[in-house]
Amino acid sequence: MADLPDLISNCQRLKGPSPELDRAIERYFSEWEELWAGHARHRKTGEIVRTQYPTAPAYTASLDAAVALAEQVLPGWHWGNHPFGGRRRAYVVEDSPLRLVPIVADHSFAAIALVLATLRARQVEEGVPGHATAPSRAQ
Repeated sequence: MADLPDLISNCQRLKGPSPELDRAIERYFSEWEELWAGHARHRKTGEIVRTQYPTAPAYTASLDAAVALAEQVLPGWHWGNHPFGGRRRAYVVEDSPLRLVPIVADHSFAAIALVLATLRARQVEEGVPGHATAPSRAQ
């Protein structure tokens, strides 16, 4: 399973939507781990269930899916997305007087910019070393 810095690095290199990265993001944030084809185990309860082959939401292709991801993994945070220098700039910011500076990301695709900002914010929240403080210049 990819870790958060790997997800961020892969997202920064994207030139367009990526179903592979969507699946990796879904695996990272899911409460279920795939055991073998057609079976998954809940990470907290240990319950094993038979599954269909679910398709991960299109986080990198759909702004709606990217917003749902941001709201799921950053509850209580605000997000935004606007044009900036011929690209899209996305930001997420915690609704807290202790964190006034938004975490931003730029990309030519709005959904990817929001996913990248969301992943960076989670990196800060989780205290993972190596988080970027400046916006990237990803494609």
